[in-house]
Amino acid sequence: MRPILMFAAAATALVSGVAPPAPARADSYVNCSSNDYRRNWCPVYSSGRVWLDRQYSGGRGSCIEGSTWGRDRRGIWVDGGCRARFRVEDRYGSYPNNGYPDYNYNNKKDDTGALIGGLILGGLVVGAIAAANADKEKAPSPPTTSAGSGGSGVAVEACRSEAVSRVAAYGQRPRIDRITTTTASSGGWTVQGYASVDAGPKAVSYAFTCRYDNGAATITRLN
Repeated sequence: MRPILMFAAAATALVSGVAPPAPARADSYVNCSSNDYRRNWCPVYSSGRVWLDRQYSGGRGSCIEGSTWGRDRRGIWVDGGCRARFRVEDRYGSYPNNGYPDYNYNNKKDDTGALIGGLILGGLVVGAIAAANADKEKAPSPPTTSAGSGGSGVAVEACRSEAVSRVAAYGQRPRIDRITTTTASSGGWTVQGYASVDAGPKAVSYAFTCRYDNGAATITRLN
C-alpha cells in the first residue's frame, strides 16, 4: 500500500474513535485446601470473579460455595475439608487494590477511553487525536465509618461466612437466609440476620448477631 493510502486508512480509524482490540488476559488458577477440616485462606492477586474449577476432595469434604468455600478480603477461604482448584478472572490485572477485591467495581461503567496516535509520513509528523468519553453512572458507595476498618459490604461478607461456618455444626447444607440489619458502631460494624441448616427432614433457622472489628468477624449471638 502506498504511503498516502496508509495515512488515509489510519486517519479514518483515529477519527472514528476505533481502537485496536486489547489483548485478552489469561485467567489464573489457585489451589486451596482445608487441612484437617479447618478453615484456610489462599491469597488472590486479582479483583476478578472466582469460580470452582475442579474439586479434589470428596465425601464430607464437598466444596459448596458460601458453605465450605468463598472469598473475602483475605482471599479464597476453604473449610470442612474442601480441597479444590479455583479459577480467578484477571479483570483488572495483577495486584489491584493491594490484592483485595474492589467492592464498588459493579457500580462502575467502563470508559470508552481516549485514543492518541501519531503517524510519520515523508519525515513529517502528523498527529491525530480522537476521543469519546462515556458518561459514568455510579451508585452510592457502601457506607464507611472512621472508627471501622472497612465498609459495610466487607463486614456483611465476613459475617455471612462466619455465620455459615457456625451453623454447619448443627446440620447439613448451611446457608444464609437473609441479612436484616447492618449497623455502624464504635470501632466497626454489627450485622444481624438468619442462617439455616437441614436437620433431618426439617430446615432449622438460627438468628445471629455478628460483630466485625479490626478485619475479623465474631458471632456474638446464635439462637
